[in-house]
Order: sequence, then structure tokens, then C-alpha cells
Amino acid sequence: MSRHSVHRTRWDRLTTDELYGIVRLRNRVFALEQHVSAEDFDGRDREPDTEHWWFGTEADAVGYLRLIRPAPDEQHPADAAAPAWVVGRVATHPDHRGTGIASRLVGAALAEHGHEPVVLHAQEYVAALYERHGFVRFGAPYAEAGITHVGMYRPGA
Repeated sequence: MSRHSVHRTRWDRLTTDELYGIVRLRNRVFALEQHVSAEDFDGRDREPDTEHWWFGTEADAVGYLRLIRPAPDEQHPADAAAPAWVVGRVATHPDHRGTGIASRLVGAALAEHGHEPVVLHAQEYVAALYERHGFVRFGAPYAEAGITHVGMYRPGA
């Protein structure tokens, strides 16, 4: 597996090494660095439609995001179509930030699913990353896990 390419799969196709790399990265970023106390593993990773996207080697993911199907009450702009996907758990290893990994992952996921409406809940300080991919802020900023977030929506292309 090339270190410098984007990979994706669903839960039932993840190898133990791939899962280990993903879990290790998510733990590093969300638990150790950002001190998020909310449960990261919410059961959504295992749903049949969930897609895991990562950048790195099998056992050493340095960037990650997941695509899940929206919950019935998923927030989105009132005048817009309901989203088909929710981008979440976006994480880049601290040693690899500023190299475009998150943008590559978002771009790859949108290349596959950008014809459908997509929503995400961005940490406010990185919202510009998503705006470059056509997402627009909606609603008021809010605190989640002690971090200011903003809802963002991208209509299907």
C-alpha cells in the first residue's frame, strides 16, 4: 500500500492493521490532544454504509475521515435538501498538519459522493478548509466537547 495515497473501505473490509492505524490516530487527536471526553466509538463505524477514508500506510494512518448516513434529525439548512452523507471524525496527525492531507481526503470523498448533499460539523477554526470544497456555514456556532463548532452544508453538484 502506497504511503502517499488515499484509501477507503467499509467496516467489513477493514483489516486489523488498518483499524489499528485508524483507532490510534483518532485516539491521538481526539482523546490525547483535544481532550474530548465524549465517546469516540459511537457504533456508527460499524454500520454497513459507513465509509472509512484514510491517508498513510495500513498500520500508520496520518489522516482520516468517515462518511456516515445522516440520523433522521440531522441538522441542515431549512431551505436545502436533506443530506445523504455526514463527514465526521476528520483527524490529521500533528506531525503532518499543513500538508494538505485533510483537504485531499475531503476532495476524494466528494469526488465519489459530491453529487449528493453532504453536511458536517466543523471545528470553527478549520471551517475555511471545508469552504474551499464548497461547504457553506449554517446556523449559529455552538460548543461541542468544549470546542466551538459550526454546521456546514454542501448541496449535491
